[in-house]
Amino acid sequence: MIRRTVFTITFLLTAISALASQPFALNLRDVRMTMDKMFSYHVENREFSPLIVKRSFKIYIENFDSDKIYLMRDEVEPFLSLNSSETSDVINDYRHDHFSHYFHLNQVIEKAIDRNKKIREGQITRLIEEKEEVLDQEVTLSYPDYPSTIQEVKNRIYNHLLYQLKMHIRMRQERVVTAELIQKILKHKEKKRVAYEAAYLEGSEHMLTLHILKAMAKSLDAHTGYYSPREAYSIRTTLKKQFSGVGVVLREDFDGVYVSDLIDGGPAKRSGQIKVGDILVAIDHNGVEEITFEELLDVMKGKDGARVTLGVKRAPSTSDVIHVDLIREKITMHAERLSFTAEPYGDGIIGKINVPAFYDNGGKVSLDNDLKEALKTLKSEGELKGLVLDFRENSGGFLTQAVKVSSLFIDGGLIVVSKYADGEVRYARDVDGRQFYNGPLVILISKASASAAEIVAQALQDLGVALIVGDKRSYGKGSMQYQTLTNERAKAFFKVTVGRYYTASGRSPQIEGVQSDILVPTVFFPYNIGEKYLEFPLTNDHLSGELFHSLTKIRHGSYRDHSRSAVPYLRPRDSQWRKMLPTLTANSQERIDHDPNFQYFLKVGNGYRPKAARSSSRRESAKKNFGEDDLQIKESVEIIKDMIILNSN
Repeated sequence: MIRRTVFTITFLLTAISALASQPFALNLRDVRMTMDKMFSYHVENREFSPLIVKRSFKIYIENFDSDKIYLMRDEVEPFLSLNSSETSDVINDYRHDHFSHYFHLNQVIEKAIDRNKKIREGQITRLIEEKEEVLDQEVTLSYPDYPSTIQEVKNRIYNHLLYQLKMHIRMRQERVVTAELIQKILKHKEKKRVAYEAAYLEGSEHMLTLHILKAMAKSLDAHTGYYSPREAYSIRTTLKKQFSGVGVVLREDFDGVYVSDLIDGGPAKRSGQIKVGDILVAIDHNGVEEITFEELLDVMKGKDGARVTLGVKRAPSTSDVIHVDLIREKITMHAERLSFTAEPYGDGIIGKINVPAFYDNGGKVSLDNDLKEALKTLKSEGELKGLVLDFRENSGGFLTQAVKVSSLFIDGGLIVVSKYADGEVRYARDVDGRQFYNGPLVILISKASASAAEIVAQALQDLGVALIVGDKRSYGKGSMQYQTLTNERAKAFFKVTVGRYYTASGRSPQIEGVQSDILVPTVFFPYNIGEKYLEFPLTNDHLSGELFHSLTKIRHGSYRDHSRSAVPYLRPRDSQWRKMLPTLTANSQERIDHDPNFQYFLKVGNGYRPKAARSSSRRESAKKNFGEDDLQIKESVEIIKDMIILNSN
């Protein structure tokens, strides 16, 4: 049985100014050792089966060639249609630490890379010769299958390069497009492409092992994965909102590496010697022109107290280099933590809290601490008559934080039930009983709200203390992962799905998501976003008659079943807020129907593309066409006002 702390995590890998990458070397013997450990944990797949074999080759190919611009149909077909004998051979080889089929696939990839490089040379020349007229062409990038002819490969490479060129020019808002500019952009893109291809051309046992582990791990389900140390560091930083560095955020472009931001309170900003827009030309007096951006980030890594010297220029045209000595330190990413505002209402206020993630660095930086402080501050500004929690872009985080955050709004009771692969069932309750807020509460969700955000939303919906507003449903991730990513000393970095979770009603958001009480479409409403659109998701199920009354208390408010005796299925609790739903829903729909900004927003979401909006930035277009206000927050506040009025009556 798994007795370690389990986290529900949805990962969004983001680039930051310093990534750690401890030197390590994998070998093929690590494949079976690591995968057998993951199989022992997994909720459904317990062995290297024919199903996992077939999935792994498909994923290996897709991990390399997701755009279908390298490999041809006759090259991938042998690996995508393995017969039973070939599959048995792969399984037998796995048991003996042999991976000849994967090695052969990588050889096919190497040949495709060589072919692609030669074709790219010609297509880059073609684009440069066509100059700015080429930007008026329409680009198709979605292909249902791999190309069958060399001409198809050439066309796809051309389209891919053209798309990258157009997006880069649009992002830079370049008004004058010349052959020289096109050449610079394409040269920059080619440098990044060659660096990407190098991971498959090294011929090292380490890289082959890494690719195999990534493919096999991802074959288990949509949220199981294997990660390099660099990737693990990035995820760890995202979860903990803290990293060791100098507080410089870097951006790479065709004319160099720029300082795109300085983190408040960091050594770089405190020094006053580094400015946004500076060009980084040296680290510790070594030039950075000939190394990749990823290698540059690795050079930037270091421990607290370690010195680093950055060489920067104020402008590309100058030859003057400013050398700045900085000491690395622990930096908290305040900009990615909770934020809040308030607006007056009657003789009090309505609070609006943006919750971007369920973070915890193991110290003072955690969501529940930040939320307590936010509520305390809001209450000091006036009577807190209503509260909106914004989960629209919250993709999850620590399960422990989901439990603690839910506990702030209830006076005791069951929050989440965790059911593991071996049948073990655990319960997490609020055992404190102290409510930090118990008034009108709206949780604003979207199709992108996932994992820990769904636990809190559905738990508070079940317990009747909050109404859920937003898209029709949330993302639909109802699974839990055991992970080694937050352990800096781990020998292998992976996460593996070990079970499902259910809230107090016995419902799981898996696939179905949390259902909104009141529909207020967000920017995500037109898109196919969610668990059900992923490859290999777990199926949905519900607990019915499986909530147990004989429980033994264990640490941190969790409970483990011993008796296996069932108690009645707990339905979502009725409350004064839920009784108001018919009136609240009708009022909200009336406002949306008569709000010209919201109607225009829905029109654009459903496909309308005004000419004026095409030429303006997304942000300016939103301001012009949808109004200055956040439409969903605005409507959530109106719903809170209705709740206050109906409750007082």
